[in-house]
Amino acid sequence: MMDMKKVWTVRRNDYFTESLRYFRVMASSGLIVSMFLLIVIGSIYYAKLIKMLPENFPAELLLAAVFTYWLTRSPVRTLLKKADLVFLLPVESRMKNYFSHALKYSLAVQLFTTLLLFTLFWPLVQAFIREDTMGYLWFAMFLLLSKAFNLYVSWEEQRLPYAKQRRGYMFLRAAVNAVYTFLLFQNASFVFLAALLAVMYVLKNFVFGVFKKMHGYQWEHLLQKEHVMQMKVYRVANLFTDVPALQQTMTPRRWLNWLTSARYSPGKVLGNLYMKTFVRANDYLPLYIRLILIGWLFIYLIPDGWWQTAVILLFLQMTALQLCAILLHHKRNAMFELYPIRWDQKVSSFASWLGIITAVQSVFYALFYFAEARDALVALIIAAAGVVYSKWYVPVMVKKQAIHH
Repeated sequence: MMDMKKVWTVRRNDYFTESLRYFRVMASSGLIVSMFLLIVIGSIYYAKLIKMLPENFPAELLLAAVFTYWLTRSPVRTLLKKADLVFLLPVESRMKNYFSHALKYSLAVQLFTTLLLFTLFWPLVQAFIREDTMGYLWFAMFLLLSKAFNLYVSWEEQRLPYAKQRRGYMFLRAAVNAVYTFLLFQNASFVFLAALLAVMYVLKNFVFGVFKKMHGYQWEHLLQKEHVMQMKVYRVANLFTDVPALQQTMTPRRWLNWLTSARYSPGKVLGNLYMKTFVRANDYLPLYIRLILIGWLFIYLIPDGWWQTAVILLFLQMTALQLCAILLHHKRNAMFELYPIRWDQKVSSFASWLGIITAVQSVFYALFYFAEARDALVALIIAAAGVVYSKWYVPVMVKKQAIHH
């Protein structure tokens, strides 16, 4: 007889082993150092940002919005595989033990991340809501209880057979979370919050108790959800190394077609392909935009001066390292291998394209700095440093990355 606890344990250990292997590659990358330096710099100026906020800053609304989203978004990692439709579906009646361990694992991970997120926002709570140590324990306790409740309800929602039904209950849960978190950060009384949790718990048992009798596990939906979550992990790892199991996704983004207009010159065909990949594939373009926006935030927080150049170069390094994944994006595409172009030419073409992308990013940073500080000289230094980095260092870095693959 199949031991479901053993099945879960084996899959969890395999997942940890695979994740650890990718984490080692990530840890050896220069991106980790860049992120560490940015975290140090960010922590220094975090207090400065809070002091700059006006006294009437709506901290309660901001915190309620953030934690409403966080509490509502409560996925469960089941580690299911496609073959389970054949091997585990026939023993669905004995899968309760397996899914129970999946819930416990997801709960442990999400409770930890909830506490970490709240700790990140605690200085804001101290500045505008409540600053004593008991306040930290108070808010943390109710957030953790609510997270556990949302995780369980989110799991039971997956029994519903139609996506429209699942979305409806999720939106209802989001509305309840919005009211709950707003009252929490308004320092509502303990009795009131505890009573609200109790009512939510009773309703959960009543509604989802009926669902359990009416609906079994939606296997194909659970497999799709697990696939989406696993691909997110692979995409992060793919920014540092080649991930064979990664399945690429494409988004048309027709409004950006002007960036990828066809060029029939043999010397420009690869640059056009890399641009199309950057705009349409996976999350490369959103990643690029996020790094620009975060860079602007750091420029705004850090005191004006030439030292801003060092921060900008760190962001350019992060961008270049992560976009290097585009070089290997078409590695398993047979059509790409039919191009009559040598590998060293592909690497050279990619280095030129990536240099242009990072140079444009440095110009965005320089323009923002000039708009914020009105210092043309430092803005020119930032732009010049970015162009020099893009022209001289990016090709060297790309060649090193290509050698490892």
